[in-house]
Amino acid sequence: MRTRWFLLGTLAAILLLGLAACDGSDKDNPAPAPTATSAEVASAQNPANPATYVTLSVRAAYEQFSASEDAQFVDVREPDEWAATGVPAGARLISLGQFEQRAPAELAKDKPVYVICNSGNRSRVAAEALIRLGYSRVYNVDGGIQAWLKAGLPVEPYKP
Repeated sequence: MRTRWFLLGTLAAILLLGLAACDGSDKDNPAPAPTATSAEVASAQNPANPATYVTLSVRAAYEQFSASEDAQFVDVREPDEWAATGVPAGARLISLGQFEQRAPAELAKDKPVYVICNSGNRSRVAAEALIRLGYSRVYNVDGGIQAWLKAGLPVEPYKP
């Protein structure tokens, strides 16, 4: 019984010390500020452009892109990836490494832009770049070409 009280007392002391250390008064190690997505940061830095991108499923992206005459579709993977899987029908090919340099010259700002990659990570980076560049209708394709293929959506062979 005595051991149990000793353990409970020790635990209580540790908890109290932990709470005291977390009271926000530690000026040498302040708590980290909440983080925002890059798109939110871009919007905050440019109040004239409060846009952010929208993440869509592959099926929704395909349906919306197919229904729009002026939509633009961009695949930001690398040429060897395009060759391995093919590319979504109608997609423009701009590797992520060249994206910020080429996008302003090759993509219209007044038309919707759908961005795809292999799994959704690089397309998110490209979507954030488009927002920073002043595009307002930007769509990140969730799951990338892997989800696209799994859904049985059309691809075209890559022609270098």
